[in-house]
Amino acid sequence: MRLAIVFTCVYFFSSLTSFAWAIENNSKNTVSSLHVVYPKTMRSGEDEILYPLVLLRTALQFSGENFTLQPSSISMPQSRALKQILHNDEINVAWTMTSKQREQQLLPVRVPIFKGLYGWRVLVTTQDKVNTLLNINTLSDFKSIHFIQGHDWPDTQILQDNGLTVSTSIEYNSLFNMLIKGRGDVFPRSVLEVETELNTFKDEAGANLTIVPHLLLQYPSAIYFFFSKEKPEIAQAVEKGLAIMRKNGEFDRLFKAYHRSAIEHADIKNKIIIKLKNNQLPALTPLNDASLWYSEKDI
Repeated sequence: MRLAIVFTCVYFFSSLTSFAWAIENNSKNTVSSLHVVYPKTMRSGEDEILYPLVLLRTALQFSGENFTLQPSSISMPQSRALKQILHNDEINVAWTMTSKQREQQLLPVRVPIFKGLYGWRVLVTTQDKVNTLLNINTLSDFKSIHFIQGHDWPDTQILQDNGLTVSTSIEYNSLFNMLIKGRGDVFPRSVLEVETELNTFKDEAGANLTIVPHLLLQYPSAIYFFFSKEKPEIAQAVEKGLAIMRKNGEFDRLFKAYHRSAIEHADIKNKIIIKLKNNQLPALTPLNDASLWYSEKDI
């Protein structure tokens, strides 16, 4: 993952001059500029290299619109950020997994920015449970297994809709502590995030956290940019920019620069893929456009 981060930084900073020029130029035209505010990230310096923000900034640049792009005054949980967008408060854009409720309340740009890979999930567990979990090969084998998920995450309802038992917590860090303390058996994590998370929580758990080596859950899901319905002009600009990026290949180049290493490390081709239904998926999800999604053909 460290190599992926280094590669990401090289990719980003190769375009830093043009980005800086665009931001400076747009800042001088604030009268007609789109004022875009995203939820402040937790880690200092992350804004410059975080994939969704680089993608958002690039899409705005390709849109041809004048814009300013800045973080909120304070960091906040996702639930609060989405409420701010709903009520057109300080924040007017966020990236999150879609659901019927979220698309009813907010304005999505229906381009899955991670190509659906947040629905490709390996199972984080503890070392003492691995041998028992090696006997699981089908969905029905999970009936006695307790899953861990975030309280208000769409994934929680997806797991429950598939007949699985789920324990939840509001706090992200608490979910790993629940697993470490035996208050659940597995914590499904995207193939794009699991390596970083295992490294992050390694100090707390020692060598205790690991993944179930032979399994992967897969369900259709999409993380979109969401906007306030009262500010459709921002969504329109981002949608225009993403369309240009998809056409000229910039979208795929950026995606591969950030995620190739994590996808290869997940070793998907050597795992049993257990498919789940997603009843929370809105009807307008563009499932028929294969270019928007990562698939088993890409392995």
